[in-house]
Amino acid sequence: MIQQRSGLHFLLLIALLAGSGVLLAHAQVPFPGQCPEVKVMEDFDVEAYLGIWYEYSKYPFSFETGKKCIYANYSIIDSETLSVVNGGINRLTGNPSSISGTAKVLGPARLAVAFYPGQQTTKANYLVLGTDYESFSVVYSCTNVASLTNIKFAWILTREREPTAATIAAAKQILADNKISQSPLIETQQSNCPKLE
Repeated sequence: MIQQRSGLHFLLLIALLAGSGVLLAHAQVPFPGQCPEVKVMEDFDVEAYLGIWYEYSKYPFSFETGKKCIYANYSIIDSETLSVVNGGINRLTGNPSSISGTAKVLGPARLAVAFYPGQQTTKANYLVLGTDYESFSVVYSCTNVASLTNIKFAWILTREREPTAATIAAAKQILADNKISQSPLIETQQSNCPKLE
């Protein structure tokens, strides 16, 4: 009975979100309640973070549906702003695509990434929970939707397209330490990809 009631509440929550006009196109992973507290890196080194990161896995993200070889490339614009290029290849057509944006550094390991004109850059939507700069990065974002639910994003990024098991274990430990569910994570195809310069 409790399981049925929980399932019903979840379905009602989804219906409420859809009915209230909340755009769920960005993520398909709603969670009940408010965004939880997470621990970001206190001594984050922006310069060491620059360069290319390959997406190893992520929570479902509609903008990346049907894509492989997904990567992000970060470079400095000025002391408070980074250039961000996210790219990938359409698995059906083989055509590459990318989108450019900016990331405003709001604090250690807290960035506001924007890809569209007028997009807010006063609230961090890119939290680096942990990185060793050379092999992995764990990125997280959470947005409250009223008082009923939140929508989460989580990514494991790696410097290698095919990272070692030890690298992924270290990244997953950071998710576990922050009590972030790993069950929604889906792996990104990174085989037969063009070399990036």
